[in-house]
Amino acid sequence: MTITIEGGIDIGLGVALGGGAPGPSPGTNNVVGLAEMNPPVIAGNQLEDPTATINSPTGFTINDDTKTGIAISGLTASNQTFFATYGTGLKTCTWGPGSTVASSTINVATNSGPTLVFFIEGQSGAATYNYPFTFS
Repeated sequence: MTITIEGGIDIGLGVALGGGAPGPSPGTNNVVGLAEMNPPVIAGNQLEDPTATINSPTGFTINDDTKTGIAISGLTASNQTFFATYGTGLKTCTWGPGSTVASSTINVATNSGPTLVFFIEGQSGAATYNYPFTFS
């Protein structure tokens, strides 16, 4: 459907134009969302950093850049299939909109069934990571 906007038409606040087809939904095709972290997300539990700030439901801020571990323990069946061939070691993760870092090298330590544990490499200072996370 095409809409043509001609002279004399005002577009008010709250109306967005543009975009394209949305990407994969969290829980499918290597995209992980909040639900797969088995909320509530707790600093010192799913996040290694006990001083992390939870910005629920959008994401979290890791404040201690020496404690960058993240545990995702509720991967969906779709993501379990993706991660079955993902392996461990250095990989790339792209963070959701509004994150202070666009993407990071991560070190995957555990990748088994519904559980994925990884560490963000090279974080310097506090950083905010928003959902969804896309792994490649």
